[in-house]
Amino acid sequence: DEAWKEYTAPGGVKYYHNALLKESTYHKPDVLKKKEQAINDPPPDSRKTSAPSPKKLTWQGYEDSNTGKFYYSDGVSTTWEKPDGYVSPDTIVANTSLASEREERKNREPPSKKKKRSCTATSSSSAGNIKDKTDNSDSFANKKEATAAFKGLLLAKAISPTLKWNEVLKVCESDSRWGSLEEILSIGERKQALAEYQTKRTNEIRNEQRKERVRAKEAFGQLLTDVLPSVSGFSARTSRFMDVRNSLSKDDRFYAVEDEATRESLFLDFCDEYKKREERNKRNKKREVQESFEYFLQEREEGGTLTYASTWESFLVSLSEKEKVDSRFVTSPIISDSDRQLYFADFVIELQKAEDDKRRRIRDAKIRAEKAQRDNYRELLHRMAIDGKIFPSSRWREIEVLLLKDDSFKMVEGQDRDAPRELFEKFVDEWDLMYRRERSFLCRLLRPKEKPDVVISTGVTYGSFKNSITNESSYSSEIQNETFRIINKDDPVSSARLLYDELVARTVDNKRNGGGSSRRGSTRDDSSEDEGEIIEDDE
Repeated sequence: DEAWKEYTAPGGVKYYHNALLKESTYHKPDVLKKKEQAINDPPPDSRKTSAPSPKKLTWQGYEDSNTGKFYYSDGVSTTWEKPDGYVSPDTIVANTSLASEREERKNREPPSKKKKRSCTATSSSSAGNIKDKTDNSDSFANKKEATAAFKGLLLAKAISPTLKWNEVLKVCESDSRWGSLEEILSIGERKQALAEYQTKRTNEIRNEQRKERVRAKEAFGQLLTDVLPSVSGFSARTSRFMDVRNSLSKDDRFYAVEDEATRESLFLDFCDEYKKREERNKRNKKREVQESFEYFLQEREEGGTLTYASTWESFLVSLSEKEKVDSRFVTSPIISDSDRQLYFADFVIELQKAEDDKRRRIRDAKIRAEKAQRDNYRELLHRMAIDGKIFPSSRWREIEVLLLKDDSFKMVEGQDRDAPRELFEKFVDEWDLMYRRERSFLCRLLRPKEKPDVVISTGVTYGSFKNSITNESSYSSEIQNETFRIINKDDPVSSARLLYDELVARTVDNKRNGGGSSRRGSTRDDSSEDEGEIIEDDE
């Protein structure tokens, strides 16, 4: 029965194995149950005379990761001051050591003495033995604390991450703490703790090795930086590792990297970076020289000796002897004469672009200003048409006097002497063309079939005239829509309004002339748009 032991499978499931019987089971054997009950249950007399006491809270110490100070907690409250009930881990280890020593002394006693003690022991002494055993196990507050102590023991013994369980037993069994831990933790729990410890140590060692490799490579790289530039004949483009190995091997940092292939690889990486750094330095130096040369040209441009029309030859002639020996202008291994001419050409091109842009902006501003002036002049013509000062039949000689005093007329005349007349004639011609077309449409609606002309009676208002036109167009929706458009269009004056004023004026003329007709107010359907138009002498 004593051969039954508890184990934990890789999946975390506990099982039990008897090495003598060669048997395994997932059910805990009775002998292990009795042992566990004997450890956990209090003595019979204690169960009868004393009531169960509440579980005592145990104070534990912790270290603050930010400040490094220790604080204490019992799971309910926390304090920076050390509480009265706090037991340090060192005290726990000391108690464990004392218990182990007592156990060892007991094991070293002669068999006869052990037998005598066994024969004379009473039931009370048996209960006392159980209590002593319980007291030893109570040196740890719980299994979590015991597990931590077990891992601390493994760390103190420097247990390797690859060490097997049997080898761990040989190293740790002689330690006084082992027996105390063995009473609380089963073999499966100890093996599980060993596995966790070894996994953590493996990661720690791996990280430390990685950091060590990084430090070794950094040290070797610093060695290359310090030594190679001073090695005679070294070239980042042509030198090989074997050519400089002897110079590097004199330094202790050379051996920080153990592998020869890694050393050569780091050397090649250094050469690549060295070449890139040389190219960058060369480009930076050339850019600085170019900027200095361009600043020299800028000073000449501000002084007036360099313009967008300058050439390289004319620029050289304009320089004084002192300017020709200026450190920013003279040639050097970094800047050749062709480089200077190239930079000069680029600078002049930028000046030409700036000049072209300035001229374009001036031209655009002038065009926008002239357009605004023409728009103001057209607006003046539009207002005069609305006010009845200009008609579709108006002529320049009639209107010129009315326009001379207006500022918009003077502005347009300043652009071009003929511009005011051209804009006026264009305005009137477009208006007259539109009026002739719409007038013809309205006359066909109003003209009686038996009469060639449209007449209007005296006293007819404009509103009555519009109603008549609208009624005459009601026979067709398309005709009516066109009629509405003409009546409501005021750009600058409705053609219906112009026709009404024309018919009223003709009626007045007829009465004044005794019934004669006025050719100017005729509403015949002219065969030509120019028929009936009054032509002035100079046109």
